[in-house]
Amino acid sequence: MSQSGSIETRDAVAGETGRLTPISWIAAAVAIGFAIPFIFSTLLEMERGVYLVPYVIFIGTFMTVFLRASGATWSVFTNRWLLGIAGAALFGYYVVLNVVGQPGSASPSGPDLVWALIWFGLIYGLVDALFLNVFPVLCVRAVHCAEASWSESVLRGATAIAASAVVTGAYHLGYAEFRGIGLIAPIFGNTLLTLSFVLTRSPLAPIGAHIAMHLAGVLHGMESVVQLPPHY
Repeated sequence: MSQSGSIETRDAVAGETGRLTPISWIAAAVAIGFAIPFIFSTLLEMERGVYLVPYVIFIGTFMTVFLRASGATWSVFTNRWLLGIAGAALFGYYVVLNVVGQPGSASPSGPDLVWALIWFGLIYGLVDALFLNVFPVLCVRAVHCAEASWSESVLRGATAIAASAVVTGAYHLGYAEFRGIGLIAPIFGNTLLTLSFVLTRSPLAPIGAHIAMHLAGVLHGMESVVQLPPHY
């Protein structure tokens, strides 16, 4: 296995992601990504803080199963960490600017603010990043050799970005607020964050940027910032 910045997988699963093909994993992500917001937000209209409980549980379970099946190691998150931090700063700056450019609303204070930053900023942002930005890249790269030509890398990256757009679109379609033209912004924003992973080869880039975006949303006002659904 390569030790230098590549996605590592066990030899036993080389050429496939566990027992499922990448297309099957993407299809599963589309299904679960749409179902969670559709059931718990659109149908049940759960308050945001309560809604995150099933979201974190189901998506966390999905990501755990995927990472184990793909054979990904911790080196996925530690390789090229300096590039990952640089990517998080660069792309995070852009998405935070987008947040603060939206109308503001009241934000919590005191202990409520601390809790909001942890729950809606750190945890919500982390789970979103893993599912919408990290998963598509790992899913595509898990079926390729560690060493790839430049053209293969470009094709792999483009495929990962396309997969991210599909999963992101399905997930946001589950919310009533993202129907029609409102779907464009989250797809564009998340494909941009996925691009940060492709360019830096470090998942720390989209994870850091996504968390920064959510933290900015909490401080700027959760009721008016589109990056923190659901809104009713």
